[in-house]
Amino acid sequence: MDGFPASDIVQPTTKSKACQRPRVRGYLALLPLLACVFFVAGCAVVSTGTSVTPTSNGGLQIGGSQTPVQLPPSATDLQQTIVTVISAVQPSVVEVQSSGGGGQSIGSGEIITADGYIITNDHVVNGFSTFSVALANGKQLSARMIGEDPQDDLAVLKVDGQNLPPIAFGDSSKVQVGQFSIAIGSPLGLTQSATFGIISALNRSAQEGAGGTTSVLTGLIQTSAPINPGNSGGALVDLQGRLIGVPTLGAVNPQSGSTADGIGFAIPSNRVKFVADQLIKNGHLVNSGQGFMGIEGVDVTSALAQANGLPVQQGVLISAFANDASGKSPAQQAGLRTSDIIVAVNGQQITGNGDLGSALISQQPGTKVTISYVRNSATTQTVTVTLGERPTNLGG
Repeated sequence: MDGFPASDIVQPTTKSKACQRPRVRGYLALLPLLACVFFVAGCAVVSTGTSVTPTSNGGLQIGGSQTPVQLPPSATDLQQTIVTVISAVQPSVVEVQSSGGGGQSIGSGEIITADGYIITNDHVVNGFSTFSVALANGKQLSARMIGEDPQDDLAVLKVDGQNLPPIAFGDSSKVQVGQFSIAIGSPLGLTQSATFGIISALNRSAQEGAGGTTSVLTGLIQTSAPINPGNSGGALVDLQGRLIGVPTLGAVNPQSGSTADGIGFAIPSNRVKFVADQLIKNGHLVNSGQGFMGIEGVDVTSALAQANGLPVQQGVLISAFANDASGKSPAQQAGLRTSDIIVAVNGQQITGNGDLGSALISQQPGTKVTISYVRNSATTQTVTVTLGERPTNLGG
């Protein structure tokens, strides 16, 4: 995406926010620990939650006699809907096991065609040479790599099969904040696990942690449905069982370094479908279909502004230009210069690269956008930039 740190800018030391890629490495060593945890938890429930009362005949009466709480019809209907959706979607969700080079990982994936094409995250399979897939019925199938798109953190595998149940795709452009969502995958290698939540936000940008296959992902769907290691490549679906996103990242608490509860990110289904189609046909991304302004930029913060005498406290400072798919920088052609600070796109305030990426990623190549910027003073100027196409070779 547009925007990378520049070495010629004095940058104050700050704590960076990162995200954790939820795939599992070395899962086999985890199994004894998990079994122990489950066993201990079961003992705790029995020892603290069981009511034992003597009876008149010397026997024991276990449990209470209170009448079960009656759920209102609306709650019962919602509960049954969730149960039905999970049951309908699970056969389309698989566990992806990757190995090679002395390592291994476990992630998730979805069947997208009846003859065995499977979409997953690229970081689940990147750097590995051998792949297998566990279907919902427990059957193991060997898989081969069809194509990778590190820029979007997506990849397609293929298994030999017929009449497999492909997942239904929803229109991610119609997803709304507040709607219910269900994540299905193999967190910690626990196959066919489901979590429930809502859509918390749209058009998020998130940076992968060390070792990621791409630096920044934009246009992401944020969900409160718990996303854990192993969920990567799985399914985020709506209450009609339609795929609206592929869970990819879990936010990391910068203070503890652990996964932040209830903050997960998924690649929108429309983007997944766009990329998967090209990977199946060509083995790689042929065109990105994404607008591109052609800059490299640094987030402006109050500390950075003070250290460098900048006229504004937030925005994106242009440090260099980058070429689009045609070999030109649309921003440079429109008259923008290095050291200009972008503060708005089409009137939408820009506080940093995340905002800039989200504002541009949904725009088609050829779209004209109004860029507000400051140059040498706090006076805001505007310029119209005709977006080029984002190159397909932008990695991390």
